[in-house]
Amino acid sequence: MQTVTRTKRRQTNGKRSSTGCRTCRARHVKCDESPNACKNCSSTGRICDGYAIHRLTYTRSTLCLPTVGSHICRVLNTDERRYFSYFQHHIIENFVAFFDWQLWQRLVLQMVDAEPAVYHAVNMLAAIHEDSVGREMQLTGTRLDHPRHRFALEQSTRAFALLRKRGRSHDPQVREVTLMCCLLFTLSEFLLGHYHNAFSHLRSGIHILNESQQVESGSKDKDLVEAFRRLDIMGTHYGIGPFMVSNQQFQYQGMSNFLPSKFKNLEEALQAMRYLMTIEVPWVTKCWSLSGTEILANYDQLCQKQRVILSALEEFAERFEMFYHHKYTTLSQKEQRGADLLRLQYLSQALTVKICLTHGPVPEYLIPEFVTLLAAHEAFIQKSVERPSIFLDIGIISGLYCVSNRCPDYRLRVRAIKALQSWPHFQGMMNSNLVSAIAIVRMQSESGKSCQQETMSVSFDTEESLAQFLSDTLTFTQQAKDWPSLKYGKVPQSPTWGPKKETSVLSESRNRYCDIRPGC
Repeated sequence: MQTVTRTKRRQTNGKRSSTGCRTCRARHVKCDESPNACKNCSSTGRICDGYAIHRLTYTRSTLCLPTVGSHICRVLNTDERRYFSYFQHHIIENFVAFFDWQLWQRLVLQMVDAEPAVYHAVNMLAAIHEDSVGREMQLTGTRLDHPRHRFALEQSTRAFALLRKRGRSHDPQVREVTLMCCLLFTLSEFLLGHYHNAFSHLRSGIHILNESQQVESGSKDKDLVEAFRRLDIMGTHYGIGPFMVSNQQFQYQGMSNFLPSKFKNLEEALQAMRYLMTIEVPWVTKCWSLSGTEILANYDQLCQKQRVILSALEEFAERFEMFYHHKYTTLSQKEQRGADLLRLQYLSQALTVKICLTHGPVPEYLIPEFVTLLAAHEAFIQKSVERPSIFLDIGIISGLYCVSNRCPDYRLRVRAIKALQSWPHFQGMMNSNLVSAIAIVRMQSESGKSCQQETMSVSFDTEESLAQFLSDTLTFTQQAKDWPSLKYGKVPQSPTWGPKKETSVLSESRNRYCDIRPGC
């Protein structure tokens, strides 16, 4: 009878390292954690993939591991897996809370699966966003003593190292990968309050797009192009742009060209409003920057343009209200939220255009329009159970900026400030906290008394902290004194505002696009 010898599996009693190199953790072996490269790897001829610079700690109850794309085969540590999950289940949901967008629902996930640089850039944004949400979207700047910001630094460094490596490969996909990373870096800088750095990233991406205008219409890139187009237009609130050639060309087209005879669906109405705003927003912010003397010198020409824009907005309103009346009940719940938001947008833009040439006190006969606009915003906020903390589309900030800064009735201004404070968020690069701070400082300057003396008061702590927040933010934001939104808001200038260097977790990375793509 043959004896079968069973070999016992060797049991390892030692605890596996949770801080070892990436290669050992992927092999599920204990790492000796030797400096630079572990001996476990080097002695066996393996390449040591190095150590995670900063590891985050979580309790078991808060740890959320993702379902990573099936094609991601690289070594992932727990922090990276967790933040990719956060990006999938939190940030993407924020971006598409009101309107679908294939950029976030499809393209970025496909690129994460195939491009390690995009994967690390996504994790960087996720870490910064989670930190911002925990601080109610205050622009806190870089805090390298905080684990999430240190993790973001590590991820940004990896993303740029991979981009430079890809740039030398002459791969036709490099352009798309670079643009996606550029967008993610831009958004991360805005979340930190580093506007100057963010605009540097934004201009780099737009430069790449302007170099290759012929591919802008390609279906593969259209969602990425649209993201840069929206940010380019929003940037005019801060005296930046528009830089995109396609946006500049819109300025010479008739506004009625973008309005169909009737709207067949919500997407058609949304696109029409975006096109109108491509012409209207840069013109309005230009008017904000003009002095009273300049307005008087060009008054007839400015009034003519004002009438053209108001006429186009009135046409839009007429056709949209017809669509709203007949189709609203047939829309999904998400589409209804989008339709409500679109209605707020044209109300906001119309009143903004009406008063943009009035730099002094706004006539009191317009108060009913401010009341209507504010009530519509308050109703929308009250109705909105889901309030995204970041998105890149139309929203409530521009309308509430109009009321909180320009309404003749201070009681309505305070209500608008409270509405902004009830929903801390980013709308592209516009931050609700920053806008409410601008409004508070302006009220203090105009009235000679603090807001808590009004009938519906903002709490003193909030008022004082927001005023300090505005000062701190602008002190470290280069060129802030030239922002049209501040000039029009008549915010008292401080000698400490700019130009100081913005210290960012991404500061070492923001000027490296030239290493990736020549001519950037």
